[in-house]
Amino acid sequence: MKWMKYLFLSLMLLVLSACGQQSQSSQVQSGLRIVTSFYPIYSLVKEISGDYNDIRMIGSRNGIHSYEPSPADVKGIYDADVFIYHSKILESWAGRLEPNVQGSKVKVLEASSGLELQRVPGLEDVEVTEGMDEASLYDPHTWLDPVLVGQEAVLIGNLLAEADPERASYYNENASKLQQQYQDLADKYRPIFEKTRSKTFVTQHTAFSYTAKRYGLRQLGIAGVSEEEPNPRQLAEIKEFVDTYDVKTIFVEKGKSDKLAQTLKSSTGVDLKILDPLEADPENNLTYLENLDAVLDTLAKELQ
Repeated sequence: MKWMKYLFLSLMLLVLSACGQQSQSSQVQSGLRIVTSFYPIYSLVKEISGDYNDIRMIGSRNGIHSYEPSPADVKGIYDADVFIYHSKILESWAGRLEPNVQGSKVKVLEASSGLELQRVPGLEDVEVTEGMDEASLYDPHTWLDPVLVGQEAVLIGNLLAEADPERASYYNENASKLQQQYQDLADKYRPIFEKTRSKTFVTQHTAFSYTAKRYGLRQLGIAGVSEEEPNPRQLAEIKEFVDTYDVKTIFVEKGKSDKLAQTLKSSTGVDLKILDPLEADPENNLTYLENLDAVLDTLAKELQ
């Protein structure tokens, strides 16, 4: 009869386990349905929110600059409780969402609304004329400066607290902890960049202006480098740029074609290295803090 006793105990354990899973599922379902626009925002919202809410991301694989939401993406946003994006400058389509017209109750929140964005280098003194969108002159890439990431974490914590007052203290506490962690990361690299031999770096994608300003560096953007293979005129301009600034390395984005890289390398003699602007999901198990740490480490080692 012992085997019947063991069978009974096993069945009870299975029932308890199923009940536990059902309870956990109910807990998640009782939270908010949150949609986020791209990887940095998703990661911050996920860490601040914990396991209370169902958090999803759109535009995850190919970055955000050229992204336009599909009808299914828009429907997912309107079906959510909260949609959090970074900036109207970056995600211009987000500012055109019309929840009221669509009969949706989703709260659309701009996470960078409290950050002080800067003019794009080279356009600081441009006068805004009639018909010009002044926002287009500002740089949205704040997520590559640890201090600004920490500030945005606090803003996201405030937004979540407004959307879910019952857990306000939980969200704000998590956001405050994150801000301190990002401040510690910023402090870690300050003496490192102060000691680097070079203070100038060249990028294909000029996403690192805030990073450069934070650490007293100079970012130069190279024209003519894109997904497509440069034509002869563009190659000549790039070669002139490389010679003028004595460029040894050009930082390119992850996922660019090998053909493009080889063309630039053979035509200019420079090395090409990856400096990830963290716009697309890196598809690893690291936190955003750890991924940003790796990016800063890559830049610091090259400048040494």
